[in-house]
Amino acid sequence: MSRIGVTKFYVPTKIVKGMGALEQLGTEAKLLKAKNALIVTGPNLVKIGVADKIRDLLKSDGIESEIFSEVMPDPTVKLVEKGTEIIKNGNFDVIIGLGGGSNIDAAKAMSVMANNPGSIIDYEGADKFTNPPMPIIAIPTTAGTGSEVTYSSVITDTDRNYKFVVWSSLLVPRVAILDPRMPATAPRMVRVAAGMDALTHAIESYVSKNANTYTETLALSAIKLIEENLRQSVADSHNATAITNMQIAANMAGMAFTNTRLGIVHALALPPSAMFHVPHGLANAILLPHGMEFNLIANPKKFINIAKTMGEHVESIRLMDAAMSAVDAVIELADDIGAPVTLESVGVTRESLPKMAEDAMKSGHIAVNPREVTYDDALGILEKAF
Repeated sequence: MSRIGVTKFYVPTKIVKGMGALEQLGTEAKLLKAKNALIVTGPNLVKIGVADKIRDLLKSDGIESEIFSEVMPDPTVKLVEKGTEIIKNGNFDVIIGLGGGSNIDAAKAMSVMANNPGSIIDYEGADKFTNPPMPIIAIPTTAGTGSEVTYSSVITDTDRNYKFVVWSSLLVPRVAILDPRMPATAPRMVRVAAGMDALTHAIESYVSKNANTYTETLALSAIKLIEENLRQSVADSHNATAITNMQIAANMAGMAFTNTRLGIVHALALPPSAMFHVPHGLANAILLPHGMEFNLIANPKKFINIAKTMGEHVESIRLMDAAMSAVDAVIELADDIGAPVTLESVGVTRESLPKMAEDAMKSGHIAVNPREVTYDDALGILEKAF
């Protein structure tokens, strides 16, 4: 039987959304039979009292908890090992990933290692571990990564200055709690980075070779929400409508790309973070226009749809000029919110570009990019972005 035209789409995470959604945490944890939770987060969320609020909510429903608050941007293999040791020495039955993508990715990696032997390095790639991870509830405090609904965890191996991905449908959180009060705690530049990350997810998923009707609909809807709300969410952290819409956009983009994977922009954005600690979203913001321009010839009609979705008027102009309008719209948005525009401005050195291109070519995202990519192509995009 032919499989031409067969589509698969999978989103197993329960999403609890809205003002006050956080108060449902205990109920959702009890549905997972949780009695003792490890809250995986970073020091800032402890400092401002958010982590203790999570503990109080769990306690009010009779669930014990402890806080592991050592996660920093770009979580490392060593951090995962430390957190895993705490899990194995405790009596935990659920992990709460509280924070941005780094915190939730760390929680995912620890959940894998809680029930599997060896090192997280052993599970680089797709479907490499055997035992189901410990259940995760994700509470994102940024509106960008979509990690609360994705199958992946991105971890940094500091010995190699290399970021790698652990990927499995078993890794997706059981529950995602989206409360707009959480992203309101994020600093302005974090909101910039997160928003551009979400936009990159949506655009790369939409033009992916693996795109289908479901993912395209989600991705275009996310692009529209980001175009209409990112500026406002950056300008005012108390704009609940804009923050909520950005949460929805990031969540929808996450659903889309976890079913399609991404493309050249994400492949190239991983090395700057691993080698120079450039925030992932800012690396995407810098590289996105250049990656889009590279991909234009592969599917100009899709880029025209992106341009229209972002409010560009493309009637009665040449096909490729209309497609280029999508790139122009992204540049304008990034400029309006103050995103950086060059790799040099965020500390990347020109001498590192060849190694970055080499590492990017190892990424699984390359295979689904709409245009075939060579090492020279990857290096050329990095040089344009430098």
